[in-house]
Amino acid sequence: MSDMITIDGKEYNPEDLDETQKYYLMQINMTQQEADNIKVKLDQMTASNMFFKDQLAKSLLTEEDNGKSE
Repeated sequence: MSDMITIDGKEYNPEDLDETQKYYLMQINMTQQEADNIKVKLDQMTASNMFFKDQLAKSLLTEEDNGKSE
């Protein structure tokens, strides 16, 4: 037996859906998975961006401490 799905508070058995409804459900599942993947990628890019900003700030402080800045 397939897991039931809930739409607008009502449960449905995916096996009882017609082909068009199954297609819509597949699209919902695929787009949700893609959205989750994009969020993971965004989290990685945000963390990477923060790291490089921190590295730049540290390198500028090091230059100032060594008297290299103008």
